[in-house]
Amino acid sequence: MSSVPSLVSLVNACLMPAYDGRTPPDWIKRALDQGLAGVGLFGTNLLPPGGPLRDDIVDPLRSVRPDVLIALDEEGGDVTRLDYRRGSVYPGNHALGGVDDPALTREIAEAIGDDLRETGINLCLGPCADVNSRPGNPIIGVRSFGPTPDLVARHTRAFVEGLQGRGVAATLKHFPGHGDTGTDSHSWLPDIPRSLDALRALELPPFAAGFASGAKAVMTGHIRLPQLDDLPATLSRRVVTGLLREELGYDGVVISDALEMAPILDRWGFGGAAVLAWSAGVDLVLLGATDGEKILPEVYTEVERALREGDLTVDRLEEAAARVAALRAWAAPGARTPVTDRTPAPDIGLVAARRAVETVALEGIPKPGPVHVVRLAVGANMAVGEAPWGLDRVLRTLDSLASHTEVEPGTDPAEVPLPADDGRTLAVVVRDAARDPWQCGTLAALRARRPGLVVVEMGLAPAPLPTDGHPTVFTRGAGLANAMAAAELLTTTPPHRHPLRP
Repeated sequence: MSSVPSLVSLVNACLMPAYDGRTPPDWIKRALDQGLAGVGLFGTNLLPPGGPLRDDIVDPLRSVRPDVLIALDEEGGDVTRLDYRRGSVYPGNHALGGVDDPALTREIAEAIGDDLRETGINLCLGPCADVNSRPGNPIIGVRSFGPTPDLVARHTRAFVEGLQGRGVAATLKHFPGHGDTGTDSHSWLPDIPRSLDALRALELPPFAAGFASGAKAVMTGHIRLPQLDDLPATLSRRVVTGLLREELGYDGVVISDALEMAPILDRWGFGGAAVLAWSAGVDLVLLGATDGEKILPEVYTEVERALREGDLTVDRLEEAAARVAALRAWAAPGARTPVTDRTPAPDIGLVAARRAVETVALEGIPKPGPVHVVRLAVGANMAVGEAPWGLDRVLRTLDSLASHTEVEPGTDPAEVPLPADDGRTLAVVVRDAARDPWQCGTLAALRARRPGLVVVEMGLAPAPLPTDGHPTVFTRGAGLANAMAAAELLTTTPPHRHPLRP
């Protein structure tokens, strides 16, 4: 395709690759000069040390293409990229849905929008509009506003209004709804076994609410609706063109979830999946965190084949490119003045996290003196990545950490070292313990050894809360703001005014 520059530019106008490392390499600058629509940023770009994100990444990209879409996952709570090294200063959706104050959700989204805009990010891959109807779901969980469509719909609406009111485009995900799946689509292709009528009643209302609020983009999920198609939603014309475009009437930009995810890549490869996605009605293909230098030629070659054999048309690519161009124009720096001039409180994330915390049987807490912490160091899912979590850092900030013990998954509970019982609070920090037999067994064993310990659950809070009398703090998320809100309950140190800002 290198011999057809106009076709390269047309395909590039519908692509969003990523690159390795922090500094944008020459190949991605060349692609931008040839019409590349945007760049996705991932933890692999943000973990390497460097200067400000705008200086290291954003400005070099915009120097080539001022209206480039620069996108990342910024959901607040567990899923953050701006605060990937320390954890989010805002609570995520589970916390906001627990408070159930749409005005607060809107204010959090405005604050996130301000942070993104100031950094130069103009496309947020959020919020999640998934209804977490299956509590054991391994990939959504605390990323959802809750288990009912009306709750998720009103907070999706508020989040979109807050974020886009600050000039940052919102992306609803993961259409047609990832909340009733039992597997992680990063590794396996989940099925949603609901009837279409049940899907319309439970999964689709939050997306419809977000569309009504003007959401600029929607992301498809790598999930299968066997009642509609054998193909995953991202690659299904019946889902994208039929259900999303024709039935729901959505005319904004449709973005694919990352094609590098195993259920897609292993079967179709980058090029084959990209062609199927565009043919299905997707506009902007997100390739994933894998460095795209060697992927782009594969995509170009497969597009040439598909055009030649009739599997894809130039008209479909031009339609996709036009939608993406309209989004670039809307989100271009300086193109929009924020709708509201209200400035969120500097500590709005902590205010919200405090409101979200729920407790059981905390009589006598806090005790005088610093806190002993034992963390059951379970890993997070791939969407969360390696963002830090726990209580040790925030308690250290408050000069209230007595000791800290990390317990690796699989450790025999009898071998977990506990600090001496010196009358201070012992906090055992867990994450979604209810669905992890090892965490459950370890907690039971530790409670037998130290009946007064306090469990700090940083995953899903059950509904209703337990009545077993065990001292427990439910933070509704594992971000930095969630951790600070819990730490304040466990220590007598007076809260700081703005403890989360560097």
